[in-house]
Amino acid sequence: MKTEHGYFEFLDRIAANTWPAESTTMVDQWRIRVSNGITKRANSVFAIGPYPSDDKWLNYVEQFYHSHGLPAIFHISTASPDQLDNLLQDQGYELDTPCYLMTAKCQRVADHAEERLQKRYPSARSLKIEITHAVTTEWLDAFLLLEKYPEERRSFYQGLSDRMPEPKAFITLKNQGQIVALGTAIVEGSWAGFVNVIVHEEYRGKGYGYAILHAMTSWSISQGATEQYLQVIADNVPAVTLYEKLGYQVTYGYHYRVKYDLEALVSS
Repeated sequence: MKTEHGYFEFLDRIAANTWPAESTTMVDQWRIRVSNGITKRANSVFAIGPYPSDDKWLNYVEQFYHSHGLPAIFHISTASPDQLDNLLQDQGYELDTPCYLMTAKCQRVADHAEERLQKRYPSARSLKIEITHAVTTEWLDAFLLLEKYPEERRSFYQGLSDRMPEPKAFITLKNQGQIVALGTAIVEGSWAGFVNVIVHEEYRGKGYGYAILHAMTSWSISQGATEQYLQVIADNVPAVTLYEKLGYQVTYGYHYRVKYDLEALVSS
């Protein structure tokens, strides 16, 4: 596992670019992100870079989120400032959602996926692949359905998809006209980031995970990517296992620190 702080910071920054918030306020180098409370990634402090110059930065953050009716959340990774995690813990912030950032060489993933599809899941190679460069109603309908998200989240994911940087691809796999897997790939320089990857629960175990990742990787290579990354919740063992079989390795971990009860702090 690589240990260079600058490398972790670079990856954290390009990964954050794949999930742009509806609104961002800067506190020196830190980003305070707000998106109506939907997803921690879009409603947390991206605390990368040195501590803010104002030593009352924590009070500012807590008042900011309280004014939006949201808990105060910090994204904490190996690239975060020294002792930030301990400081927040001491201030009553709870640890939430440990995750991994995993990386791999694009060609290695493509080769591994192709080999597994040929040897174990040949029928998955016949799935129809569709790629669009803007999110479609059909893609978004399927995403909400597969994730079992309420209709109220549609506007957030529509806006998120529109804000994602280019080049980007919204990829679907279809079996007899039905979407059985989908994902989004975003290329920045030589790196491809994969988000919103999901396989229909009724079609798992058929190699469709390999097929969607092969399609996303192939498109990324066509856009000049040589390396790729994705973020996954640490206890999602099936997903982590799939990614490891394709050549991914855990590069570093990250988590969130959350404080829900801000009323007393802000009013005191």
